[in-house]
Order: sequence, then structure tokens, then C-alpha cells
Amino acid sequence: MTRKGRKERVQPEVPTDASAAGEDANTAPVDFAGDRRRSRKKKGNGEGSVWPIGGGRFEWQAEAWVNGQRRTRSGKAETLAAGRKAARAAREELLNERPAVVNTTVGQYVEVWLGRHTDTRERTTQLYRQELGYALERIGGRNLKDIQAGDLKDLQKALSERVMKGGAARGKTMSRRTLGKVMTRLRAVFREAVTDQVITTSPMDGVKRLRQPGKAIEEVSRVLDIPDAARFQALGELLYGAGECRLWPALFVAISIGLRRGEVMGLHWADVDLDRARLRVRQQLTGHRGGMKLSALLKTDAARRTVNLPPSLVAALRLHRDRQRAECQKLGLAWQPAGPVFPTMTGQLTHPDSLNRALNSLVAWSRKAAGTSEVPTRRWGVPAELVAPLQAIFAGADPLPDLSPHDLRHTYATLALRRRVPVEVVSRILGHARVTITLDIYRHVLPSELEEQTVDLFGPPV
Repeated sequence: MTRKGRKERVQPEVPTDASAAGEDANTAPVDFAGDRRRSRKKKGNGEGSVWPIGGGRFEWQAEAWVNGQRRTRSGKAETLAAGRKAARAAREELLNERPAVVNTTVGQYVEVWLGRHTDTRERTTQLYRQELGYALERIGGRNLKDIQAGDLKDLQKALSERVMKGGAARGKTMSRRTLGKVMTRLRAVFREAVTDQVITTSPMDGVKRLRQPGKAIEEVSRVLDIPDAARFQALGELLYGAGECRLWPALFVAISIGLRRGEVMGLHWADVDLDRARLRVRQQLTGHRGGMKLSALLKTDAARRTVNLPPSLVAALRLHRDRQRAECQKLGLAWQPAGPVFPTMTGQLTHPDSLNRALNSLVAWSRKAAGTSEVPTRRWGVPAELVAPLQAIFAGADPLPDLSPHDLRHTYATLALRRRVPVEVVSRILGHARVTITLDIYRHVLPSELEEQTVDLFGPPV
């Protein structure tokens, strides 16, 4: 029953499926529940593409045309809004790409590459610049995109015949080691140009290392064998006792535990615990034109390490510390228990190049001791009672070869591995990022090892 004058409201019948309602595939569905379907907002120009990838996350892609080339970037975002924002920002970066980078010369892009090495030591950056400079002499003015693999092969051949104008190699052709470094730096430069999408492929991919006939593999004479290392220690201790080699303890640190030159000269007494026989490597002293710099930025993350000290090194450092205290007292200076381990006479940091000069002096003394039967004590400036011990050290032996502080590091690695110290331990002590570096670069086969391992396949079994 209904009230008078009012019609009965009839509820429309809801179809159970599309066929019952007479819908076809082109008819939009009707929402009889009364919910409004949200209209999709039209994507603005330059917003890029954003789509869901599951798990509530989104993937985005931005594109732009730069210098007639289609450039794209993509990424992932946690929300739709964040994806659109990232796509817009990426497109702006693509549109604002510096033409100088896209259309740059090799020399200009090398400067871009060097400028990105913000976490590299100043001296290392200078070495990179010097090594790349040899290549830039020939291809520095050419467009980066025009360099082909054949150009780099010709460059490698020309550099192998280049006569060096300075340094110890003056008048000689470029060594294979230097040439290898030049090509390694170029490989890194072109690889980064690919990641910057300046070029599509690296021309260095088709360049193999050039073999130079007539040149030996790497000289190992600069790595001391066990007898030479013993003579090195005896000579250093004798000269240090005579006041002729002030930095002998620093050289002994380098050969005993393989520290780098900058790490040795950057040591402070606050990082040395002689009671526990250990030291911490926390900073390094780098030298450059006009001065030096103490920096906590080490070569690798693995270079920040704690090293246990052998008893012989502990004894040498104790003697050095006692002598340093007496020297300060004599000069009227206050002893600094947290100061540099190897300071100047006035307690200041010693330039790293001084370690090279001390080592050169030690080698020169070995030549005099091994090359003469009667030592002129007046020229040597040492007490006469030390002459006989100096000659006894090199009796019937050759003098020490020319050495650099880094050769002492190689010597430590070689002799430690020869004594069957696990390579993982040696690598950790050296502060290497990977064990392969220790084996491939720092492990030298000594002549004495070759003699010991000679096998007569047709002789009696050993």
C-alpha cells in the first residue's frame, strides 16, 4: 500500500552480467553503487613516463633530444609523485647537458675526468696528468667522438718509440711500464665518456697491449734478496749509530712492514704503541711542489689499518725514541709524545723526499764499502773503528742496487710471501684493496728461488 497521491518507487533491476544487460564490448560499465570513477589526470609535457612495477613501487623514464640524439634516463621510485619528480629532474639534466662535454676535444674531456677525482691524493692526480700528457701531445686537440681504435693503436706505437726528455730515463725510449700506465689512463677516460653517453663505445676496447721485443719483462733486481736485506739492515744500523743516517729508522719501518713512503713519514707517536707492538696507519704525508700536506685521505679504504710490529722493529723504534728525546733536551725543545715519529731537528714534519735522499745515501755507502779495500776515513767522516765493520758487511758481496722507498715495500711483500706468510695476511698488512694486487704486482720471483727450484727430470729422485 502507498499513500494517496504518491507513486511507488521502483528499484531498477541490476543485471548479473554483461550479456544479461545487453552490453557490448564498447559500452562503458555503469557503477550502480554510486561511487564516482576517478578521472585520470593527463600527463604534462616533460613529465616522462611512470608505471607501477609491483610492491607499491614505480619505475620512471625520461627522454630528451640533445644535439640531434635521443637521450634517456630511468630509475625507480617509492611513490608515483616521486617518480614523476625524478623524471622531470632527469629530463632537465639532459636538456641542460653542456655542449662543451658533448662536442669536446680529448684534452678538454681529460680535464673533466681529472676534475672528478676529488677523493684522490694531489700527487696521484699529478701523476695521472703527467701520464695522460704523453698521449695528449698527439691526440689532445682532436674531437673525442672522432677517435677510433686505429688512432690509439698508432698512438701506442708512437709512444713506444718516444725518447724521454727528463728524469732517470732521459735519452731513452719510453719504458713498457710507463706506456702501460698511459694506456690504462686512456682506457679509464674513454670508459667514463661512454657512461656520460658522449660516445657509444670505447675505442680502447679494440687496443691490445703492445709487445716490445728486446725488452725484458720487469726487472726484479730492485727487490732485495734475504742476504741483501740482512746487509741493508747491518749497514743502516751501523751508520745510524755513527750519526750518518738520521732517517734509518724510517727506512727500517718501510722494509719491515711494507708501509708506503707517505704513511711512514706521516706516522705520529700517538699512533705507535711499542708496549703492545703495534701501530695504526691513519694519515699520510704527501709532498708536492712548494711544500707538503698531512692528509687523512689514504690511497684506499684498506690502507686505514693496524699493523703488528716485529721485535726487531720495536727495538729500533725504542732506540729512535730515546735518541729523539735526548736530542730535544739538548736543543732545549719540549718532547712531544704525540708529535711526528720522524721529525726534523726542530720537531717539524720531514718532507717525504728526504726519505729518498736517505736511501740514496745508504746505497752510496754500500758502493764505497764494497768497492775499496782501504777506506779513506777522512772522506767518510766516521770514526776509524767503524771502517772495519763497514767493510766486513760487504766482504765479497756486491753493493746494494739502486732503490726507492717503494722498492722496500716490494721487498717486504716478496720476502714475507717467500717465508710462507699467508697472502691474505701480507695483503692486509700492505693495505691492499685486493689480494690479487699483492700476488700480481708485489710478488717477485728472486734469482735464488729459481736456483732452488731447478729440477733434473732425468736425475735421481729427490
